[in-house]
Amino acid sequence: MKRITQGVSVGWVLINLMFGGGAGSAHPAVAYVEGEAMVTFKPLVTATNAERVLAGHTLGWDRHFSGLSRHLGRETGLVRAKNRTTTELIAELNRDPAVESAEPNYLRWVTTRPPNDTYFTNLWALQNTGQAVNFTTGTAGDDIRFIPAWALARPAGTNPPVVAVIDTGVDYTHPDLAGNMWINSGETPTNGIDDDKNGYVDDYYGYDFLDHLPDPTDSGFHGTHVAGTIAAIGNNSTGVIGVCHQAKIMALRASNDGATLDTTAITEAIDYATMMKKRGVNIVAINESFGGGGSNSLEMAAMQAAGSAGIIFCCSAGNNTNNNDSTLLYPSDYRLGNMIVVAATDQNDQLAYFSDYGARTVDLGAPGVNIYSLLPVAQAATIANVLQATNNYSANTLEFAGTTPGITATAYDCGLGEPASFPAAVRNNIALIARGTLTFSNKVANAMAAGARAAIIYNNAAGNFSGTLVGTNGWIPAVSLAQADGLALEAVQPVAVTVVNRQDPTQIYQYLDGTSMAAPHVTGAVAFAALNFPSETVTQRIQRVLANVDVVPGLSGLVRTGGRLNLQRMVDTDGNGLPDWWEQMYFGQLTGTNPTADPDHDGVSNLGEWIAGTNPANGASVLWASLVATNTSAVAVSWSSVAGKSYRLERATNLVTGFNAIVATNIPATAPTNTLTDTATVPGNTRYYRVGVEQ
Repeated sequence: MKRITQGVSVGWVLINLMFGGGAGSAHPAVAYVEGEAMVTFKPLVTATNAERVLAGHTLGWDRHFSGLSRHLGRETGLVRAKNRTTTELIAELNRDPAVESAEPNYLRWVTTRPPNDTYFTNLWALQNTGQAVNFTTGTAGDDIRFIPAWALARPAGTNPPVVAVIDTGVDYTHPDLAGNMWINSGETPTNGIDDDKNGYVDDYYGYDFLDHLPDPTDSGFHGTHVAGTIAAIGNNSTGVIGVCHQAKIMALRASNDGATLDTTAITEAIDYATMMKKRGVNIVAINESFGGGGSNSLEMAAMQAAGSAGIIFCCSAGNNTNNNDSTLLYPSDYRLGNMIVVAATDQNDQLAYFSDYGARTVDLGAPGVNIYSLLPVAQAATIANVLQATNNYSANTLEFAGTTPGITATAYDCGLGEPASFPAAVRNNIALIARGTLTFSNKVANAMAAGARAAIIYNNAAGNFSGTLVGTNGWIPAVSLAQADGLALEAVQPVAVTVVNRQDPTQIYQYLDGTSMAAPHVTGAVAFAALNFPSETVTQRIQRVLANVDVVPGLSGLVRTGGRLNLQRMVDTDGNGLPDWWEQMYFGQLTGTNPTADPDHDGVSNLGEWIAGTNPANGASVLWASLVATNTSAVAVSWSSVAGKSYRLERATNLVTGFNAIVATNIPATAPTNTLTDTATVPGNTRYYRVGVEQ
């Protein structure tokens, strides 16, 4: 350990590997292995003399850190006493003049912080703690193991996987998805030119294959919900997070009514995705959360061609409680080699009450009940009010009315909204209209004809009301007020007011049930597999998903694997705590590496090297810490860091009581070195520091 001097005092910089807390069960703040101590001898004590000193205490090295000893210029290692407590052992060793320090062998728990997305606790499919979600209580652990899987994920590369969503369209403006939309870099949007000469004009985010238009905006809400489950932006302190939040979404719309898709549009969308794959777009999967009767040879041929190009289809099994082995549903019953068919499970690992199944034709289950994901922003509930001087009148939105963060203008009395009731002054101002006689849409249409920028309709009875403008028609913002509030405005008009009718940012999410919600969990898993194992084939990738399910009683005899999706096992198939891709990178094998071995003899195990992000085959690649500067009021500590990791710096004044002061946490790496200054005042003059890896 690195010795530092602060004034006349002596302290130490200690190096420990640890995970940041958060997602697991509660553990003691400080715990250690009883009867053990980690010992560092003074610089002039040789290896032979160190062993002689230990023998004088009836001890020997239980583990000698040879590589670390060379690095520090001090003999270090672990000792174990049979008849002494840790406190007694440390006190005895620290009295020995040859010993520089003795400290506990602290315990660590493998936990990883959950994402900071606002509604993460609603996503029981990703982490089921038995919490109540949408008024339903689940069973702890009945989830896809999202958090531990991502703790083992390969760092993001420069060519993220792309998932095509053939559906009702996608709201590519949604704040929790916009940054993860695929963008056609060869196309200039809205210029009316087929810039990349692929046969489609302005296909920037994808395309609408039913109406042959470049805008794949959601015609309903289904496709947006599906896309969010796959790849909603993660760790943005907003909303939800996708199963593979480093993937990109290609929006392929095949519906214009939000409910039905036709086979021609679906087939053309598949053909488009296959073409773009061959052009170099890293499309790894197509999500098909739909189904119906009738086998179509061209649809099947298009799917096979996509498979030959390296694309996997994730298809929903259906919501009819049918056995798909005997009651056929397409495309799921094509049973192609590049398909995964998904049933829906609930919060207790049971087949969802509505889900189709099939011991031969359905591959696995995935969460499909009470799934919280995105709602198109245009369909969100709104917040409406009318401000006048110091008055803030609560308003209701008229359905389909235009939105505004605030229009300030003069309100004029326009009677019942008859065409002749609008004064000339209402142009570019706000129409105040009483309820009665005409429909709301007629009143607002007349206000628009008179040039009004917004309309306020107040009730003709006590209280407020809800109303509709019937359909979309480019309406101006229009709100309703309670009778008393409207009359108060009418009494002082013309009067300056502000009309607010804005989408509520908390209402752009919704719960849905269905195998349509289960399939995108698996699609996200395929993208996750591609992220970690980019060179695997379609067959290998499907096998990675299906061979690593959690076998659960609720799916026995109902799906081919008898299991529910498990994301963690996909990336660590032998469960040794080391991701398969990392083992392949450093040891040339996907499995079988001993996590406790130390092949480079630097005193850090393979598991420790993985956590720290260091090279297990290079003894010089270690997490180290050292003193940068010290004075009477500040200590600066420097340590090695790896891009993509975050760290915490802890302080103690007594090693027996442990590190109970956090200097800083969630410190992002500034590779190759981080430096942080501790300016805190501590009792006494001796302080100890520990650097830990959080993620």
